[in-house]
Amino acid sequence: MESLPAERKALLFTAGRVGLALRLSQVREIVAVPEEAPEVTFRGTTVPGLPVAVALGLPAGPSRFALVTEAMPPVALRVEAVHGIIDLAAAEVFQLPDRTLLPQPSPFQGAVVTCGTVFLELVVPALGWAPIEPAGELPGPPSELDFPTGRELLFSRGARTYAAPVQLLAQVLDGPAVFPVPLTPSAHRGLLYHGRAIHPVFDLPILYGDPAPEGAATALLIEAGGNAIAVLADRILPGGEAVGREVSRPSWDLLFSGS
Repeated sequence: MESLPAERKALLFTAGRVGLALRLSQVREIVAVPEEAPEVTFRGTTVPGLPVAVALGLPAGPSRFALVTEAMPPVALRVEAVHGIIDLAAAEVFQLPDRTLLPQPSPFQGAVVTCGTVFLELVVPALGWAPIEPAGELPGPPSELDFPTGRELLFSRGARTYAAPVQLLAQVLDGPAVFPVPLTPSAHRGLLYHGRAIHPVFDLPILYGDPAPEGAATALLIEAGGNAIAVLADRILPGGEAVGREVSRPSWDLLFSGS
């Protein structure tokens, strides 16, 4: 049976500064609302207004719109902005990568990418009136190799210098656009879209117990444990510049393999 037209379309919106999506078949109506109203009235019916940013543990901005859902009983999702409706045939729809660790049941069933921007597809029944408890932190610091095992690429992030074996390196990307995923461990910075695929993005200093750096000039796509992951870097170091530095060599195959 052919899917209904509403199933082939998605509404794009923002809550807590995160891009989100919802299949149009789940949306009954879009209503402009006063910022602080606890309830939403539409067509003579009043339903409770659920702030999506609060449910996802995000800083809430002014919620100027409510998405009245087809859930029973109906609920109105309060969001900051509505960006429009897209045909999913003209977009890319992905499952989230295995290393995107989320609490269960997950509030996201996948990701929609349009014009290079990632929107997380929301699972309405997973939302509640209290903030969802985030996933547990990743263990750290990671196990390390004691010596180089071949050709390496050296890079800095924060106060440390790291080494990645060249044979594991898939790509070096300048100016990466990282799209946040709420409720993941703090070392998981979000998702990166590249080469018609999405990759989880990690920040190594957090695993080593260092402060989280701001921004990143570069991302390294690394084939680790059978999965392509992105690791943030401040800059790539020429070989001679690393002389005298202490170099961290994580066991990449174990670090993000899920073992």
